[in-house]
Amino acid sequence: MSKLGGDDLSKDAMMEDWFKQFEELAGSQDMESVVETVMQKKISKEILHGPMKEIEERYPQWLDEHKTSLSKEEHERYSLQYELIKELNGVYENDPHNLSWIVDLMQKMQECGQPPNDIVQDLAPEFGLWNLD
Repeated sequence: MSKLGGDDLSKDAMMEDWFKQFEELAGSQDMESVVETVMQKKISKEILHGPMKEIEERYPQWLDEHKTSLSKEEHERYSLQYELIKELNGVYENDPHNLSWIVDLMQKMQECGQPPNDIVQDLAPEFGLWNLD
């Protein structure tokens, strides 16, 4: 399976790159604009679409396998999260520059809580993929 950011890009290198970009932007823009630019990069199609596609592909089987062990509320919450992930992938594929829609979907997904560890653990264990705060 693919890793977030590629196998050759370590967590330290990615963080160093983000700090470098942040410093460059800070000199030319106000803080709100800098934060917006950093968030746009963090939720961009290039960063998240691959892992989100993998999560989408794994979710149906996971929901089937765990249907009897989940409470009705948990199953509904995970099912909603799965639907939101499918919608997010649709936006990435058809309208990847619609950042307000992407942010809205990401917030709704976060309201559903963490996705199942079984699904996301090996996608990006060293990154807080789901914690975009």
